[in-house]
Amino acid sequence: MNIVLIVIDTLRFDHLGANGNQEVQTPNLDRLAARSWNFRRAFAGSFPTIPLRTDLITGRYGAPFHPWKPLDCDRPTLPRALAEHGYCTQLIHDTPHLVNGGHGFDFPFHAWTQVRGAEVDRAWITDDWSYLPNWRLDPMFDPLPRDDERVLRRGWNPGAGYVPTNRGRVREEDWNVARLFTTASRFLRDNASRDRFFLWVDCFDPHEPWDSPPEYVRLYDRTPGYDGMLDPRSFSGGRNRPDLSPRALLNLRAQYAAKVTFMDRWLGTFLDTLEQTGLAERTAVVLLGDHGTNVGDRPDSPFGKAAPPLENEAHVPLLVHVPGAGSGTSSALVQSQDIFATLLGLAGGQAPQDLESHDLLATAREDHAKREIALCGTAVSTWKQRAGGILFSAFDREWALAVAADPGRCALRRLGEKVDVAADHPETVVRLHRAAVDEIVRRGLDPSLTAWLRSEGRDAFPAAYRVTDAHPAPAGWRTYFGGLYHGE
Repeated sequence: MNIVLIVIDTLRFDHLGANGNQEVQTPNLDRLAARSWNFRRAFAGSFPTIPLRTDLITGRYGAPFHPWKPLDCDRPTLPRALAEHGYCTQLIHDTPHLVNGGHGFDFPFHAWTQVRGAEVDRAWITDDWSYLPNWRLDPMFDPLPRDDERVLRRGWNPGAGYVPTNRGRVREEDWNVARLFTTASRFLRDNASRDRFFLWVDCFDPHEPWDSPPEYVRLYDRTPGYDGMLDPRSFSGGRNRPDLSPRALLNLRAQYAAKVTFMDRWLGTFLDTLEQTGLAERTAVVLLGDHGTNVGDRPDSPFGKAAPPLENEAHVPLLVHVPGAGSGTSSALVQSQDIFATLLGLAGGQAPQDLESHDLLATAREDHAKREIALCGTAVSTWKQRAGGILFSAFDREWALAVAADPGRCALRRLGEKVDVAADHPETVVRLHRAAVDEIVRRGLDPSLTAWLRSEGRDAFPAAYRVTDAHPAPAGWRTYFGGLYHGE
């Protein structure tokens, strides 16, 4: 059986029609869900992009959350494990972080192809810098600075690379998401006779910038006279200013919904190709959102993902379609590293016991939770700056707990709800806090951090502690996207 893994960046669980959304159009995600096992309690583990994919490709946590760093070349990985079972492995991606700046996620695959054009991609240098055809200044964003080239090059730093990389983009087919799924469809046609390929398609949309063709934006911003053009100032950090008008906030929410639908439209071409080539009958398809985001509904960061991650970021869609393996919904708690055991099982292998990666098909069929609690967070190296507040999130089938060292500072919400009800359910806070601490300790938390957490933050925060079980990053390595051309 062939295997396809599709990772969708920044896709909220609650923006799929299959998960109850009646406003955002996702017909292709919904048709995949209709023939899949739909896991309604799937949560990211390490957060965000590269840490999550490290969980995914290795099938294990860091200690306890992976930091953002390159993939260790000697770390056992899913594509290597599948190759040992006779699979040819191919990565097709427009998520630039996987290979840009030495991240090394191409290394485990037999072949890899990058589609250029995503937010922080830097494909071209030119002095010709002008707005893309679907951009214009709009008075609704006039609270943001009008010196727009300076804002886009420095205030929204990726704009300095995004604009020249996408120069000449005119048709819908020119956008990177369209080219990504077109390229993946070509792979299917070129390999229609194979029975053991593993294709990892990594889609950066609907990640920022929420930049889509006008006809998609108009689906969700129906203001009379609005033409669907986008003000690129709305892509910058200024979109979280408190002085934006209700009209501007509506447009920002429409931008995200538009990009979800735009991504879904081109995902549909890939699913069509599976059918047209006859591969659908002998190909498993697993689709996962890497993390969610905020669309005006997180007070401390209304738009875009924030850390520490809460439910909007941590709760992700997860669909597993295997021909002949049934379909339905599962409320079992699952996490991204469970995909390792699932896909290796399809290949006839078995994941090592120390991975704690559970077969999703067995979980769905048995309707039995392998986990009692799920955790999501950033690397523990960030804890010192947050020592008095929220550190990470924990989830069971009913509740989401924003975990602080002191249980009295935790926030408690029912899944899918926005109101903090910790004061009304103190016993639930205590129970989940204890379970979350026990679980993060079990997963490998450094002993000095464990002692501090067990003291409920009353002890002094430790001066030194281990943040990961991975190798140190190579000498001189740093993330390439914090400053264009390393700050130049």
